[in-house]
Amino acid sequence: MNSLAFCSLEQRDELTCLEVRHPLFEADLLLQGAQLISFRPTQDPDNWLWLSNRVNYKRGVSLRGGIPVCWPWFGNADKNPVSVQQHIAHIDQAPTHGFARTIPWQIKGIKESCHQVNVCLFLPNQDKNQDNQSHWNGNATLEAHFVFSKKSCQVSLITTNTSTAPLSLSQALHTYFPTRDIKATRVYGLEGCQYADALVSDQQGWKRYTQSGPINFAAETDRIYQQKNNRLRLQTPEGITYLTTYGSQSCIVWNPWIEKARRLSQFGPEDYQKMVCIETANALDDVVTLEPGNQHCLTLILSR
Repeated sequence: MNSLAFCSLEQRDELTCLEVRHPLFEADLLLQGAQLISFRPTQDPDNWLWLSNRVNYKRGVSLRGGIPVCWPWFGNADKNPVSVQQHIAHIDQAPTHGFARTIPWQIKGIKESCHQVNVCLFLPNQDKNQDNQSHWNGNATLEAHFVFSKKSCQVSLITTNTSTAPLSLSQALHTYFPTRDIKATRVYGLEGCQYADALVSDQQGWKRYTQSGPINFAAETDRIYQQKNNRLRLQTPEGITYLTTYGSQSCIVWNPWIEKARRLSQFGPEDYQKMVCIETANALDDVVTLEPGNQHCLTLILSR
């Protein structure tokens, strides 16, 4: 780290943060969970990501905001397809959104230039991680690649199946975005797409619907969309953010609204008015199955 011009490691209570301070942009990346909590081109006054002012920088706890990494399963273990569940030990005890977001990652490499900074973090092969063997019996390596520049922020998750059998997983980049007014916030690009409503279920599971027009917010929202294209547009009172994705045909749109906001950790009762989650994912019908030795890359690019 001593030879780097723009990157340094700083301690924030119990967690280590990689701080990027480039003349063209700034970023803060926690080694725990490979969680990006801030990105901002220097000409922009505000963080492109929402981060609660009640976060706790504690070991073993994912922060509320930024981009938590959900892997190797998304959401509640028992809501995943059987092909994903078969790799999860003790379904009823498995942590929500997997374990990658609450354990330390390691730095594999950092490259700096006058235009951008590239950071690669990695988790060692999970079949050798005794801390996670109680949750998961899959064999895989995971890398997180970050590319920061003046115009965009790119995050990629690269999973490699290191076992001798097929491996199925679900995952997400659980991105929190800021807004001054959730009621004046719209998401474009999912018109005509089918979605499962996690708030409405019957004997067959979550009810499925078709999106009509842009997404707006007037109540609790928790939907898993099957995407038809790889580009979404988030419009808030502050402006427009574009989400370009690769390796994903599903996304989650979430806002907890009034009642759930009161029950969430690291979350103020009024914070639902100031944030929205659009999560780049491989979920439900879009789970990933890797043959031995194969890789999958899930990528999100944010731009304005």
